[in-house]
Amino acid sequence: MSETSSPRRSSRRRQAVIKSANTSSSLGRDRWLLSYADFITLLFAFFVALYSIAIQHKGDEVRLTETLYGVFDAVQKSIKPINIGEPIIGDPKDIKFEDAAPVPAATPVADKKPQDTSPSVVFSLLKQVVEEQFQGLQQSGQINISESADWVSLELKSGLLFGESEYELSNEAVALLMLVSNVMISYPSVIMVEGNTDNLPTNSSRLASNWHLSSLRAASVVDELVYQGVNPKMIAPIGFSSERPKVRNTNTYARQQNRRVTLRISKRNASNLYDYLFK
Repeated sequence: MSETSSPRRSSRRRQAVIKSANTSSSLGRDRWLLSYADFITLLFAFFVALYSIAIQHKGDEVRLTETLYGVFDAVQKSIKPINIGEPIIGDPKDIKFEDAAPVPAATPVADKKPQDTSPSVVFSLLKQVVEEQFQGLQQSGQINISESADWVSLELKSGLLFGESEYELSNEAVALLMLVSNVMISYPSVIMVEGNTDNLPTNSSRLASNWHLSSLRAASVVDELVYQGVNPKMIAPIGFSSERPKVRNTNTYARQQNRRVTLRISKRNASNLYDYLFK
């Protein structure tokens, strides 16, 4: 009896040992996952640190610290839907839908632009702009505004608008033309932009003659006004070279007076400049 039971106990013991060994080996095979997960976490944190260091802006140190804390202390969260109101039971066909009422059309806003668009208003507004914003330039003769029976004329000396033998606008010229464009957008009129030079030849290799210089300067002014919103159908440049001097080109001061760009604003109503000139 004892000899029979002894082999059985021994057999059970061997089976238990084998089972325990198999379990231990199975657990041992899965332990690499922990090391792999730690490695991936550290590698991710390393690249986050490199990226944060590469961004050289104020406050990056704080952002780096917060990022690293977020990587190592992150807690996975499950997102659960939040029910609002009573749960819906049944098929969607049981739900009743109501037709949405049409949105009433918006009430048109009345145009706030002044109704008086007479040429005298344009002259008054331009004169006010010049006196309030560019009084010093007006006193020095760099800007002059005048009025005749057919035109409102805003004369700008070329020294105010351009460098010597140049046709690109200066910053001061752009600021002035921005204010002028606001008036002309509110009170559209036909505008002729005239470029004038003195009688000395140009000293620039890019320009063949004063005809080119006067035309390009007038075109630069037109480009800026159109860019600011003036209707391109109501404005055009024209260059007169030195053929329309204000005074005789006898000295340096006289030549400065002749180098100018003049905005001539018509007092006659017209829908576009082409019809105004040719029809």
